[in-house]
Amino acid sequence: MKKRLGRLRGTGVLHLAVEYDHEPLGQGIEALIWLTVAPHALAEAGAGVAGHSAVRFAAAVTGRTNLVISALCRSTEELYTFLSEGVGALPGVHTTETVLTLRRVKTLTSEHR
Repeated sequence: MKKRLGRLRGTGVLHLAVEYDHEPLGQGIEALIWLTVAPHALAEAGAGVAGHSAVRFAAAVTGRTNLVISALCRSTEELYTFLSEGVGALPGVHTTETVLTLRRVKTLTSEHR
């Protein structure tokens, strides 16, 4: 089993991710951010946010917006800086919508009560 898992990881088929309770570690502000980016700037904007330490997940999507980000910050001040200096500096961004997570009701592996 160990060899098979090693092979799957080695070929890039299997990736491991860890879910953890981020609040005790001082990362209490979780936000989803939807961006509307000019199509010609989508790849550059996506690469720009992907390299930021606050970004947990980023994806090009379809619908009213075309880039979605999940961000985790220590404070609202850190989130503000990320939005104004990080997201705000991206090329081709027309609009953003930010929604704070108030309470997780389910993660990948467990239900929260």
